[in-house]
Amino acid sequence: MIIDALKRYYEILAEDEKSGVPPYGYSSAKVGFAFNISLQGKLLDVIPLKEQVQSGKKTRLVPRIMIVPEQSVRAAGIKSNFMCDNSTYVMGVDNKGKPKRSIEAFEAFKKLHEDILKDAEGDHAKAVLSFLNRWEIENAKTHPALLDSVEEIMEGSNIVFKLDGNKGYIHEDREIKSLWDEYILKCEDDVVGQCLITGEYGPIERIHPNVKNVKNAQSSGASIVSFNELSYESYGKKQSYNSPIGKYSAFAYTAMLNHMLSSNKQKIQVGDATTVFWAESPEEIYRDLAAELFNPFAEKSAKKGNSEYRRSEKTEVLVKDVISRAKAGMKIGDVDSDIDPKTKFYILGLSPNAARISIRFFHADSFGGFVEKTVQHYRDLEIVKDFKERTDNIPMWMLLQETASPKGREKEVNPLLAGSLMRSIVNGAGYPSILFNAIMGRIRADMDDKDKNIQKINYVRASIIKAYLTRKARIQNNKKVEEVLTVSLNENATNVEYLLGRLFAVLEKAQQDANPGINATIKDRYFSSASATPAVSFPILLRLAQHHVSKSEYGYSIDRKIEAIMDKIGSFPAHLTLEQQGIFVLGYYHQRVALFQKSSDSKK
Repeated sequence: MIIDALKRYYEILAEDEKSGVPPYGYSSAKVGFAFNISLQGKLLDVIPLKEQVQSGKKTRLVPRIMIVPEQSVRAAGIKSNFMCDNSTYVMGVDNKGKPKRSIEAFEAFKKLHEDILKDAEGDHAKAVLSFLNRWEIENAKTHPALLDSVEEIMEGSNIVFKLDGNKGYIHEDREIKSLWDEYILKCEDDVVGQCLITGEYGPIERIHPNVKNVKNAQSSGASIVSFNELSYESYGKKQSYNSPIGKYSAFAYTAMLNHMLSSNKQKIQVGDATTVFWAESPEEIYRDLAAELFNPFAEKSAKKGNSEYRRSEKTEVLVKDVISRAKAGMKIGDVDSDIDPKTKFYILGLSPNAARISIRFFHADSFGGFVEKTVQHYRDLEIVKDFKERTDNIPMWMLLQETASPKGREKEVNPLLAGSLMRSIVNGAGYPSILFNAIMGRIRADMDDKDKNIQKINYVRASIIKAYLTRKARIQNNKKVEEVLTVSLNENATNVEYLLGRLFAVLEKAQQDANPGINATIKDRYFSSASATPAVSFPILLRLAQHHVSKSEYGYSIDRKIEAIMDKIGSFPAHLTLEQQGIFVLGYYHQRVALFQKSSDSKK
């Protein structure tokens, strides 16, 4: 199903000239240089093709992405590419210290071009053949045209050819393309069989093209479908003949993956899973809307010092409109008539696994269904902000970040958690308990630190707890906790755990009023024990509070709040379960925000 969906998407974009998807037999490659040659095959000069891109606050040179004849998968041995390759094949030299192999690679490059271009009549083909016939490997490093760039070229950049005085590059010439198309269609060593995707009989791909740009996978690319050990093979079938997929289907799904993975337009990182998403439509609105829903404030990425793709202001406005109206119960088709909510939509998570790429998760839905479930996710997360500048819709990476230690240099997230959270969002299922447990664990372990911007209980953590408990209560039809799963403070709630959290917030405020500018509060010492064993901690805290109230200028106001909450509690429970502790945290957060909002309002 995954390969079939990718193949269909490839065929949709292949019909759109603006898409940049390579046609069958071609692929996108990173090209660093062009050899400008004369009609007689003389190397006249080297044209650098690297482009400047923004990387944080700095700019750097990167190879240009070009559509060239399809690049071979080189697991081992020597196998030449056509019209675009590195210095080992094009020049017969490199810096790998294996001159004999480099010469063999050049000879393979030369033979391939002679086989394909032997009957060519155009100047472009003749110029390339003349270049290969007159090229002197022994003098390559001292060639006058290469003196300033030979070391950089030998680092591994791909090279293409340009005929002096002509526009474009030689691999773009009509005759060259026609000869290449003929060549790839008549390979004599192909195994013929029935394709698992199309059901048609034809050439079967032995080694599938590599998929590149999956985070932490091999930089040269890795395979989704591959067999490299005898123990994985059966019935005498070698390599990918074990799962017969036609050459066209293998090309289409890998070309589509590489196209999506080559930029941040329809790619996000979910834990260790590089995640791509697509709708069965050539319209960019689906892609941009989905990307903005996944990562609601990518437009602020410049402040974080990265070069993340930024979507248009129109898309950002549309997303806000979609979310606000969807929260009010409207359908996406009623928000924008250009969007068909019935359009099929897919999400695919790819994780590195040695030399392969594993599927972390795959989800198929209608685009309308995806939007509704994503908006429901943001509705479940919705909680009153402790500061106005907090984002309205918390992106997934920020949720996951809260599960890691804020003091760690690299905030590594449990990959299983990331995948489980994504599935919960797109399926509308309950959030993983490991997410809730991780957040509660961080609340117990962390201490407030203004200098390091660490908060024991912050907006994001409170949102996660509220979302987890809200969705669980909805699935289990638990009406008892609905009164505390509100966006802001519910002063009429009678839930004991919620009241205890509110009480703790008021007691902390009494201490802060009595000791302005205090660094450590009762939260640092007593919060964990108060939320787990209230009967042990709260009598101590209430005795301390009387001292704080007597010292505070507005102690009578705090004393009335304490009394009002205590009247509803009755007695302190001996123990609270982990979920009850989560409700305790919500009560604390709601009351804390309300106290400071009221105090700031009174100052105005």
